[in-house]
Amino acid sequence: MLSAMYILGFLGMIILPIVLWVYFTRKLSLSWKLVLAGGLTFIASQIPHVPLVLGLNSFLKSQPLLVNAIVLGLLAGIFEETARYILFKFVLKNARSWKEGVLVGLGHGGTEALILGVLAAVGFFTMLAYRSMDLSTLPSIPPEQVELAKQQVAAYWSAPIYTPLLGFAERIFAICLHVSLSVMVLLAIANRQPLWFWAALFWHALVDAVAVYAVQQMGVLGVEAIIAVFAIISLAAVFALRPLFPAAHADGTDVQVVPVEKPV
Repeated sequence: MLSAMYILGFLGMIILPIVLWVYFTRKLSLSWKLVLAGGLTFIASQIPHVPLVLGLNSFLKSQPLLVNAIVLGLLAGIFEETARYILFKFVLKNARSWKEGVLVGLGHGGTEALILGVLAAVGFFTMLAYRSMDLSTLPSIPPEQVELAKQQVAAYWSAPIYTPLLGFAERIFAICLHVSLSVMVLLAIANRQPLWFWAALFWHALVDAVAVYAVQQMGVLGVEAIIAVFAIISLAAVFALRPLFPAAHADGTDVQVVPVEKPV
């Protein structure tokens, strides 16, 4: 049963983004290029982000949990929102409508979900193989780490039945967050109001920082409940910001703004 839940979890992370991309590209009548742009932006943001976090690992280990949470949250916000800003400002120069922000956000968050789903699948099949093997015979595991590896395998296969689905649920919440962040960054450019960029950066930093801090204090279920609340707020923000875009009707369709000549 636990194996089936693990499979359901990683398949959900892989399939959900694809379903969302197909549905919303058709629903919003937009190009798949926006999905691809959002996905590549996520990947590009991680190229400097991940090495920096790894480089700070020793420093962070010596710091209190609160400092870790703040630093990791800010780094996520800085790298990902800056990448979004560069995308809308210099690459997607004509993307200025709400629905384009939504689709780019789905590409960004969906790509993250898909990558994590693939990694979860690799982890599942690795653990499946390890469960029936003598780990001490594997040259890839140093002798001094064999016992630790055995404990990790045992913990993986003795997890509560709901655990494999938590990753899938978190990706749903994260996609809601990424859509709101893309909409905010695009709004900053479309309306020439930098405040929305900073709102996106600090909202991202807050969510990540709270998640890092709460998981140590409340456990996995507690932090997922908090992230769910953040996701609901983010989704509400997506629709609340919709009327603020100057080049969109209330239903999200683009309009051409025709200047009116003043009488002489």
